[in-house]
Amino acid sequence: MKQETVIKRFLREGISFSPPFTVSELPHKAKLDQNEAPFDLPDEVKVILLERLKEYQWNRYPQPSLYADAKESFAKAIGFSPENLILTMGCDQLIQGAYLIAGGHDRNALIFEPTYPMFSHAARFNQTNITRIQLSADEIPRRNHINETENHIIFIVTPNNPTGTFPEEGVVETALSKNSLVFVDESYVDFSKRTWSHLLKEHPNLFIARSTSKSCMAGIRLGYGIGHPDIINAMETTFTAPYHLSCLQLVIAKHFDLIQPHLKEFANIIIAERERVSNQFSEMGISFIPSQGNFILFKVKNPSYIFQQLSESGVRIRSLHTIPGLSDYVRVTIGKKEENDLFLEKLNDLPFK
Repeated sequence: MKQETVIKRFLREGISFSPPFTVSELPHKAKLDQNEAPFDLPDEVKVILLERLKEYQWNRYPQPSLYADAKESFAKAIGFSPENLILTMGCDQLIQGAYLIAGGHDRNALIFEPTYPMFSHAARFNQTNITRIQLSADEIPRRNHINETENHIIFIVTPNNPTGTFPEEGVVETALSKNSLVFVDESYVDFSKRTWSHLLKEHPNLFIARSTSKSCMAGIRLGYGIGHPDIINAMETTFTAPYHLSCLQLVIAKHFDLIQPHLKEFANIIIAERERVSNQFSEMGISFIPSQGNFILFKVKNPSYIFQQLSESGVRIRSLHTIPGLSDYVRVTIGKKEENDLFLEKLNDLPFK
């Protein structure tokens, strides 16, 4: 009997043998495919953080006091109370946490697509039923979509990835009127400057997820969630805090006040570059979705060809041909000015219309 057949006997239904998610590591001149920041922290900040890290024993697990100190300092830096904050290994862990505390067998989650694939991926592994609202690239979630279904979790990404758009006015409020955990993903809030955190006080079923990856620290994998203390406690219990994070992540969170000014500076540069690239698209006659993120979704005549030609010239963008409704689109992350200029130059040499 084949080993694969034997293994399938004890694996849960729905677990596949497909290869894990991978990204290209080919040489490049402009890496514009993963919505990362093009800027790194200054060396002087890294030196300070490493000195702080040396104060802790690397052969010991992180102690609860370090997690508590990190939460208190991080909460102060972002303007929230520690009891309303959870620190996690990126936003993916927050998505998993939402399913663990509110999803599961015979429970339903609402997802607007196209969006970040982890929402549906995590639902499958947590045996949660999905209600999918399929939208086209230029459509946005609307209030009537919320009213048509009943769900235990409602996921709303604002601005959405990969479209960069906000939902219709009142969508979040309509979702909050339901007996659901309303998970608002604000991973790109640094670029949109718009948040729904003002609704937290009046709505205990609101949970906001954010990331530090988009403005600078993708390599650190530090995310955070803001919500009612009962939701925070449920997630922390599920993750067995503080052991779900490393000393490195907790030290960085503890000293986030050193990092935050640089993140804001980087985000403002990206916003200016996003508007410049958008204006260039308009001049070139390229159809695109106006974005509030650190990326732009745009339409081309032959996306597979465009993707391949740009890759061969050292410019990496994101192909979206496998996503329903986006077969004619590709996505470019906003990089440094010289990276964006190279991308525009190479794109202009191709038959994109």
